[in-house]
Amino acid sequence: LRMFNAQPVLTYLQPCCISLKIIRSMLTYGFEDISVHLPKSCLEAILNMSVSQLEHRLTISDLPVCQLYDEYLLVIIKVLINVQEKFPEFFGQYIVVALEFAYKVGFQYAEMLEMRLVARALHLLSGIMLCETYDVFKLNNRGKNVSSVSIKFTEDRNSFFTEDRLKDMCVKCISKYLKLSEFELRNWQESPEEFAFEETRHVSLFNIKAASEHFLLNMTATFQDIVCPYIVELIKECSQHDRSNLETVLMIDSIYSVTVICSYDLFDHIDIDGWFSTLVEELAQESPYCSILRRRILEVVGRWVTIKLSQDKHPAVYEVCLQYMAASQDLVVRLTAASALKAAVTDFAFYPPSYSPYLDVTMQLLYALLREVEECESRVKILEVVNSIIDGCGKQIVDFVDPLVGWLPGLWGVATDHAMLQSQLLTTARKLSRCLGPMSVKLYGFTDPVLKYVLTQDPEMILLEDGIVLWLQLLENAPCSTPSFVQMFEWLYPLLQLGSDSLKTSLLIIECTILLDPPAIISRYGTGIVSACVTLYPEVVGEAKVLINNILLAVIKTVPRDQWPDLTPLLHVLLKNLDEFSDYSKVLTTNINVLCYLILLDLTYFNNLIASFNNKNLLKNILEIWTSKAEHFYQMEQHKLSMIALLTLSTYNPDLVSHHFVEIMKLIERAVGKCTDVDDKGSRFDCILRKHSSPDDDFITGGETEDYKRRKILEAADLIAKMDTITFLRAKFAELRQAVGPELFTKLSQGVDREVTDKLSNYLA
Repeated sequence: LRMFNAQPVLTYLQPCCISLKIIRSMLTYGFEDISVHLPKSCLEAILNMSVSQLEHRLTISDLPVCQLYDEYLLVIIKVLINVQEKFPEFFGQYIVVALEFAYKVGFQYAEMLEMRLVARALHLLSGIMLCETYDVFKLNNRGKNVSSVSIKFTEDRNSFFTEDRLKDMCVKCISKYLKLSEFELRNWQESPEEFAFEETRHVSLFNIKAASEHFLLNMTATFQDIVCPYIVELIKECSQHDRSNLETVLMIDSIYSVTVICSYDLFDHIDIDGWFSTLVEELAQESPYCSILRRRILEVVGRWVTIKLSQDKHPAVYEVCLQYMAASQDLVVRLTAASALKAAVTDFAFYPPSYSPYLDVTMQLLYALLREVEECESRVKILEVVNSIIDGCGKQIVDFVDPLVGWLPGLWGVATDHAMLQSQLLTTARKLSRCLGPMSVKLYGFTDPVLKYVLTQDPEMILLEDGIVLWLQLLENAPCSTPSFVQMFEWLYPLLQLGSDSLKTSLLIIECTILLDPPAIISRYGTGIVSACVTLYPEVVGEAKVLINNILLAVIKTVPRDQWPDLTPLLHVLLKNLDEFSDYSKVLTTNINVLCYLILLDLTYFNNLIASFNNKNLLKNILEIWTSKAEHFYQMEQHKLSMIALLTLSTYNPDLVSHHFVEIMKLIERAVGKCTDVDDKGSRFDCILRKHSSPDDDFITGGETEDYKRRKILEAADLIAKMDTITFLRAKFAELRQAVGPELFTKLSQGVDREVTDKLSNYLA
């Protein structure tokens, strides 16, 4: 290649690049064992010419040739990266040559090469650094065998990464790759909102800043004892630098950025409590370039507050963040301060009462930011901060959300073409509803038209899941029904037909809406609900079937018998599939609960339902499943309900009792034992009856949502909450003895286990 002028070099480099790409694919995907002669010789040839080709590239000044040569070198690096990742043990014998080549590209001659080539060289260095095959310490920590080969590889790697070389790479990363460029500084001035969130987008392997951050992170983790103390030295030296010089400020900014990137590895090396005081003083300093340092210091504070900063320093963090969110500050600094504040309030050690004094000013500053920013992405980030504060502070935020509630419709209006902002607004409304509780009525002016759009007019249905989760949250917190909630119910049917991932939420919405306004919903939509559930029941599994059963129970329990819709089609489906769930206790339990309430609320209806199947053995099969699976009941209310329903059915159909007498007696004994107890005087009492006969305030009015209260009130009004177990048991046993006949009853009782009869006799005494 040295013998040709520019045009022949172009002629030869193009087929060389293509050949290398083919070799790369073959080495990576074509061989299970790369140590055989042909692939090994190919790799050795590539490695042998890599450095010489790099040196020749440095002698060329013709731009088209340089670009093609860089592409050629890039493919060489890709070959080395792929082989090292897939065949680390085989590649170990070449790591010295590979490291020398990558170091020359990434550091020694980086200024003369394309940055994407430099970025990939840093990636190769990181891969070798991280590979446990070349690290005896990692192998020992993971309990793996350490071979002599691994020891040799580790020695080769460590002999390359000397202390001087590590420090040199660290300085070059900080001073060249992490430093804010002229383009970034210009972007800061021209488009501050875009710049404020630009660094979070550095994810490409070809981006030099992302590659250098990744490399520094791996270097501090692998050579912590050398690199971390050196970084701390650099930080200490920053205090001596002149803040009025732009280059110096940019260098300090880069050094501080390392403490964000490598924070976990620097944990034991930085006294953040002591440094925090210095940083606060530095924030207050005025200079021509103070905004650059303020932005970075706030980023450092936001990072370390979640890692190591003492709890007693947190109020100072809040004050610093709020101070630099003020309108007098640079917009980039304000947005960075908001992000730091978000980190502080989402920290696991966040203590909401300590933040109460700052809530008012926080919300004012965030509202001011929302009004000032123009980009939708900026609004999304600010709303994320608002949501974090709502989550962290809970109901303390109630007095400060009215301005935000008023701003939501306007924000939705400007978010027409920005699905991410729309999604964030729905999330904010949901969190506000959870926080406001019954005061969520303040949100209806925003949520009613928005939900109508999301659920009926959104052509791509991107926001569907967010929309129905918000709908459910509003229902759970609604103090009473509204015409909008009743009207919204029509929008559910198309959603159920989709069978989407949000089916569970849709079924919960049906149940919550029924509990919110039973007469209106059941009279208007009862038939449609039954029809939809009949269609869904055979197609869904497990939890969805439980939710459908809960909807059926809500219908049965919330309106009088004469207002029930025609439940026969759904009950037919339920009974036909009853034996399919004998191994899935929760579905079976809710199925039996439905049958129990049918028996107790309208025994004639239940008998007619059984007769409609024209199957004489159906009731017998039901009882076999019922009695054999009663042990799956996990609540004492279910045991009591099952016992009461079974005794009611037994006294009506005594002939059936003789076939299942032993199982029925076991079920009754177990149920009485579960739902009764003995007081200090030795008297047996009904635990459920006592709980509901003198409930505490929390039982009637407690809970996090209005829906919880409605369920508790319904539970307190349930017949099992009003019926004394022992009294009912005595009455029904007397009826059963009379219905069966004393002689047959005594004879049947003799077949029951002695322990069971003794316990029942004790209960009836």
